[in-house]
Amino acid sequence: MKTTTIGILFTLLSLITYFAKPIFISQPGPTMLSDVGTKIKLVVCSATSARKSSLRNTELVNNIVNGLDDDVHVMLLVNDRAAFKQSSNNGRVTFVEVPEESDITIWPQDPFVVINHEENTKLITPGLFSRKDDELMATQLSTILGVEVVQSELLFEGGNIVCGESEAFIGFDTLYVNSKVFETSIEEIENRFSQLFGRKIVTIGDKTQEIGHIDLILTPLSNNRIAVADSRVGAEIAETTLSQSPDRITRFERNCERGFFGNASIKALIDTDGNSIDRPDVVGQTAAAIKDSQKLADSLDAIANQLAARGYEVIRIPALIPNQAADSESEAENKPAHAFPFMSYNNVLTETVANLSIVYLPQYGIAELDSAAITCWEQNGFEVRAIEGFQTSAMHGGALRCCTKVLLRE
Repeated sequence: MKTTTIGILFTLLSLITYFAKPIFISQPGPTMLSDVGTKIKLVVCSATSARKSSLRNTELVNNIVNGLDDDVHVMLLVNDRAAFKQSSNNGRVTFVEVPEESDITIWPQDPFVVINHEENTKLITPGLFSRKDDELMATQLSTILGVEVVQSELLFEGGNIVCGESEAFIGFDTLYVNSKVFETSIEEIENRFSQLFGRKIVTIGDKTQEIGHIDLILTPLSNNRIAVADSRVGAEIAETTLSQSPDRITRFERNCERGFFGNASIKALIDTDGNSIDRPDVVGQTAAAIKDSQKLADSLDAIANQLAARGYEVIRIPALIPNQAADSESEAENKPAHAFPFMSYNNVLTETVANLSIVYLPQYGIAELDSAAITCWEQNGFEVRAIEGFQTSAMHGGALRCCTKVLLRE
């Protein structure tokens, strides 16, 4: 993943020209960039090196770059530029360095949202974002792209917001937390987000979320359609596979363990405080994930019913979702926050090119689930571009949309 100096300059000039053009001119005010729309032109990913993080995702970023169309440009945030080899990719990747001493994650989706207004593009950051040094991401990108960063008073994470053609969907927890912080009603917080994003707000759910970010279970589509995860179907597929092909499930579980640190020979690492980070135990955990998925099914059905009642055509997509009660890392045991992968086939990127609907779909390594998701998207009119290698990132709870944020569409 490298570019030549001339290639970088040419690409950046082209991108700055894109940002300088009027975008969505017909819109009366600032509008959040939709997850539904025309061809993707520019995305941002972040990469962590073996010298900086226990979660190494350079191979996954390579898969993403190669999985997207050849004319999609990738801004790659890194805090260890020397760790990344130079390779020729026709100028498709621009490295964006954050300070070497900073500690960033692989999730650029969360620290900001993209707002378009005529000739201006702005990156809107929340009033507070405390996850490692990810608040640096928007600032570093703005320097390269020449766009403004605006800090909102509202609190949010981009993964708990998805945007359709006309409405933005926000998970209940985000609205609830803001209502408590600002001592006002959820309805008033919806109004504030609506003004900030330039879109009507639909709150997903009416109680504390069982799944922290709705982009893992919800995908807005065109023509008043929306896809919602179906963990009941995902559990059925996984249960059948476990029953008929237990050896293949065991191989999958072992591959998750062996690939966790990027090298099968590494069983533990030492963090910056000198604590041991152990490789998680995954072998034998598929059966538990099946039970967890079954328990979550009613809650996902309720979300699907909520959206159907609002007039949306709801499409269900299989998912296998492990226990979400382990979101917080155990300081005593120093174990990763997650072990078994969260297999979301809703955490995707979509685009429409010449009336062709395309979905970029993560793959995890259980063939029956991966294939069922492909079939489901195809049956709903999408050409599927599968991208391999998401089992490790999914062990930390995220997939394609989490680690690939769209900045610009054609």
